[in-house]
Amino acid sequence: MNTGFREVQRCMHVHLYRSFKVHLHCIQLLFIAPCLDRSPIFYFKQARLLMTTGTLAWIAICGYQAIAELIEVPMPFFTGVLYVNEVVLCVFISMQTMSRGYIEAQRYKQFMESIYQVAVAIPCTEWTEVLVYLRVKLLWICTIFGVIFSMGLLFDYLHFGSFYSTLFTLGAYLLPNTCATISLAQYYAGAILIYKLQEKINQHLSSGKAQVNLTQTKHLYLRLDSCFQLITRSYEMLIVTNVFAGINVTSLQLLEIYQYLQSNDSDPIYLAYNGLWILLQLFMLLMVLFPSEMIKREQTRFGTILFEGSHQHESSEMAEDQQLTRLRMLTLGRKKIVATACGVLKLELSSLSSIFVALLSFMIILIQFDSAKLNKHNGAVTAIDSLYNSKA
Repeated sequence: MNTGFREVQRCMHVHLYRSFKVHLHCIQLLFIAPCLDRSPIFYFKQARLLMTTGTLAWIAICGYQAIAELIEVPMPFFTGVLYVNEVVLCVFISMQTMSRGYIEAQRYKQFMESIYQVAVAIPCTEWTEVLVYLRVKLLWICTIFGVIFSMGLLFDYLHFGSFYSTLFTLGAYLLPNTCATISLAQYYAGAILIYKLQEKINQHLSSGKAQVNLTQTKHLYLRLDSCFQLITRSYEMLIVTNVFAGINVTSLQLLEIYQYLQSNDSDPIYLAYNGLWILLQLFMLLMVLFPSEMIKREQTRFGTILFEGSHQHESSEMAEDQQLTRLRMLTLGRKKIVATACGVLKLELSSLSSIFVALLSFMIILIQFDSAKLNKHNGAVTAIDSLYNSKA
């Protein structure tokens, strides 16, 4: 029986690997995911080391150049700190994401083993449905972010009019955000996988077509909950850093839009360019909060199903230990424990209100400095225009 169980797990592993083989090799190439296979492609490890080193060097050089030139741009101290902080966070996020291939291998392995243990409890057809659903979601994510990044580079070139400036944007801002997006897409994929498996378990419980093993169901619920805690701990530092960077970037983008509107020199291309950056930060935030909200919803539904089932099957012939098992599972299912990243950010959609308040506070301070005419920017409308004019 143990041999059969391992064979089913192996088949599911092969099915999962074949479904996301292209995505996996791309993120492994940038060290954003560990290379658990011994040799997926000849010289693959050497290629990923070269790719990662070159990318990090490019980002670091562009970041250093941006900081050196931003310091010379006349602007209020608080505004200057936010611009420099944006560049520093981009470099820090790049190092965080690319170090995952080294430091997170054990957690990746634990997560996948737990997922397979839950997956063997559902029919193979439903496992296939879960993978198809996840593959479609990842395809949409790749399409949306691919369009945003491509249009961002196009608008950058049209506005600043320099190929060198576009390369600078690619190294200083776009590549770090690409690394962050790929990492958060992994978190999204893992959370969606947990959500769909919990949904399948809830469907089996609510249908009542087959005899439900309550002890096994409790074990599956706890296994999925531990998977969610594991993936949250693995990505919590990146999530918090990215949220703070998103508030920083969005406040500066809104400030630049405000400065252009106030100067009566509104450039539609540059306004659309800033709008794309804001949209990018919003999508990255939703990639974290939305699947976490869906998991919490399914866990609450799990407790509701058990509560309804306990009333429907109350009878004298129900064994006392079975009632106790239901009660224990009900207690587990009705707990509304909200996952947090580093104990700071609640991973639920209601956190958007707190983030909006923080963003509004930043905007009030920045606009007050700008209204005082302290932003000179060497004659340019924004600090970024002054930075890029030196490269033209």
